[in-house]
Amino acid sequence: MSPEESKALIRHIYEDCLSAHDLGKIDEYFAPDYVDHAPGTPGPMDREGFKQYIAMYFTAFPDGRFTIEDVTVEGDKAAWRETFSGTHTGDLMGIPPTGKQVRIDGISYGRVRDGKAVEHWGSGDNLGMLQQLGVIPMMGAAPAGAGA
Repeated sequence: MSPEESKALIRHIYEDCLSAHDLGKIDEYFAPDYVDHAPGTPGPMDREGFKQYIAMYFTAFPDGRFTIEDVTVEGDKAAWRETFSGTHTGDLMGIPPTGKQVRIDGISYGRVRDGKAVEHWGSGDNLGMLQQLGVIPMMGAAPAGAGA
């Protein structure tokens, strides 16, 4: 694949599949032997495990959307910055809906082969997300119940 084709693939994954909440397109864009290394999970996920993982976020943030900020490609490897935004209206790993909006910045690195995503490593600002949801206080904020 050319660098431009790889960049287009990454944008299609985030725009046509993930932001559209279209799990059916995962089989179209992800290789059968796809592996995802998401922080905070018990270990690498295969394509089916990734579908379950991303479905959890679709449930928690039904209006969730990704924006690709930058993409750099060299050979079969790509690095990109993404932003996720959405409203927390569903359960998220035991956190009841807060109705709050979040904006999460992330950095990803992946491999592509034959027009499909093969492997992904990513890191999003999960601490910032939890702070935006009010689950963890912002740095410098007084703890709940603290009086002056």
